[in-house]
Amino acid sequence: YTGLRDKNGKEIYEGDVVRQHLSTVKPDTEDIVDIVVFEDGCFTIGEDSEELLSPGLSEVIGNIYENPELLTK
Repeated sequence: YTGLRDKNGKEIYEGDVVRQHLSTVKPDTEDIVDIVVFEDGCFTIGEDSEELLSPGLSEVIGNIYENPELLTK
């Protein structure tokens, strides 16, 4: 457990697939859909990412174990 909750109050775990709604902060930016990983002492969206997990902008939509199809592009 990351110790964080998404915008709907759901607990966020490492391995969850989240949609981070960046368009609410940066209007011309697309949302990110990727997995939550712990890297370099913080939780990020996607591996080797500089995008930090922002609980108020994130929504858990599944996890990599039960919903791997959410990550196919």
